[in-house]
Amino acid sequence: MPWASKLFIIIIFTVSGLTLHTAEAKAAVRAIWPFGFSVVSILAVSPLLAFLILLGGRASSDATTNNSSGNGSMPWGFYVGLSVFASVPTTLSSGVTLVANGKGNAALALMIVIVTNALGVIVTPLWIQAYSAANLLIRTNNNQQTSSTTTTTAEEATISTSQLDSTSLLINLLLTVLVPLTAGKILRELLHCVGGDGSCIDMQTHKRWLGHVSSLSLIIIVWMNVSVGEEQLKAQSGKSISILVSLGILFHLTLLALNAPVVLVTMRKQHTTASRRWWLPSKEGKAALLLTSQKTLPVSLTVLSLLPSAAFGSEEQRGLAAVACVVPHVCQLFMDGAIASYWAGVDADEEQAEATPAEEF
Repeated sequence: MPWASKLFIIIIFTVSGLTLHTAEAKAAVRAIWPFGFSVVSILAVSPLLAFLILLGGRASSDATTNNSSGNGSMPWGFYVGLSVFASVPTTLSSGVTLVANGKGNAALALMIVIVTNALGVIVTPLWIQAYSAANLLIRTNNNQQTSSTTTTTAEEATISTSQLDSTSLLINLLLTVLVPLTAGKILRELLHCVGGDGSCIDMQTHKRWLGHVSSLSLIIIVWMNVSVGEEQLKAQSGKSISILVSLGILFHLTLLALNAPVVLVTMRKQHTTASRRWWLPSKEGKAALLLTSQKTLPVSLTVLSLLPSAAFGSEEQRGLAAVACVVPHVCQLFMDGAIASYWAGVDADEEQAEATPAEEF
């Protein structure tokens, strides 16, 4: 990973630690089922979709190789980016914000974010290793494939697995994600103690400009990754870009469809009004549904920067993989923003209906 990219990643997670307000999250421990379901769905269920993504990429790549025209629907880097995006934990800050905007349990959302991102540092490398062990992630050069026809499938899988050092990936994620996040949180508490009541040195009062620093760092990381594959990106047809956007939307809809039935059956809102909207989740259900259906962009870009070149075939494809992480991230923010706004509107209507006295006849 380039030192500049690593520096900006550390800045992002240090800022996340500085703005992490965990006092309210302690109360979320009582919501055991929504919390447990969210952790399992985020870390154990949604990463399984990456197998389907990589299988589709392999099939498309093989079809392109056998096609004399050589025009594939999407470049390999897009598939790698989408699969990495599927394997990482939930969003860091935007998810909690959307839950709060949708009148959900923001404290539970914060607890889910903290735990899944801490565990994700360990779990994500294991998933990446699993994709590689299945001979899906590491891309073998086509010329090498044709010249080495006697190589067995088992040998190819062993070679692919050895090219990916999951231990190194784990250590790098610890150093670039968990350590800065923890250091930022400790620094926040120390500064708060120095300020006494928090009026002088309270990170919440500086949250806006700290957020700008984090956003700027994220933009720089995306720019650094995309600029490497600028020529490849310009060479992509409108069809491949359209397919990528469609897959980004489909990926998020799939996560919503997988998680919504469990949430609506086990975390349904207990209505007191005459409307009794059975399809509206509880405050805990809102937090669970949104966060189990979202993935974090900073961790995705971090994992991409740590993967070996063999996973992409070329550094230009690494840049395209970064684009494939940004697109579904933007899609999920727009879609969940609309859902949160709708929930807030429905709750406001119900609160108004409950506050209005029954009309006497």
